[in-house]
Amino acid sequence: MDNICWPAIIKQQESEELIYLASERDWLEFCCLQPHIYDHQDQLLDTAGLTFDIVIEPTIDSSLMQVPQPTAELPQLEISQHPIDIVSFIHLVRQHAVLNGHCCSAKIVFSDVKQGIEAVAYLESI
Repeated sequence: MDNICWPAIIKQQESEELIYLASERDWLEFCCLQPHIYDHQDQLLDTAGLTFDIVIEPTIDSSLMQVPQPTAELPQLEISQHPIDIVSFIHLVRQHAVLNGHCCSAKIVFSDVKQGIEAVAYLESI
């Protein structure tokens, strides 16, 4: 996960809501607190505009490990073969705003993913 530029957002396949993650710590907390909600098509989008698939690995037999790995069973992030374009991302942020009760979502525009993630953070703060 060293190549992820934080902050980032999670786009869940089954929801129009976006989940803002300020840091890797937020990602780890989210994984630990929400282990049952992952779909094979959920994605994380970072401020550099890279899209990552959230991959749920099969459970590792902990008895085979030399040293316990507390994060071994957490979802992994892999560069996606299906990146999101800026127009689609603007649409997602607008939908997220409407779901959270913000009016005039059609006025939300930005020129890059970083600005879009900042917009999601702002919408979460008000």
